[in-house]
Amino acid sequence: MILYSVYIESVVAESLTGLKSKERNQLLRFFNKLRSNPFLDGDYVERGDIGRLMQVIVVGRYAVVFWADHAVKEIKASI
Repeated sequence: MILYSVYIESVVAESLTGLKSKERNQLLRFFNKLRSNPFLDGDYVERGDIGRLMQVIVVGRYAVVFWADHAVKEIKASI
């Protein structure tokens, strides 16, 4: 199994420590799920500032926006 690397914005990474453990664990489980399933469809799709299609999935009370760069096996994510 090929796992992708998941990169999240630094502001998101910094805020994870301040979340309740249940919320933090939900987000971490989702990011791990993305690592093994980079073709995951979101709940809906948005077009980013440069026209890239971005998946949006609701995890708890957060909307996680992500896109996969399959050429380098990376996923970029934000909340």
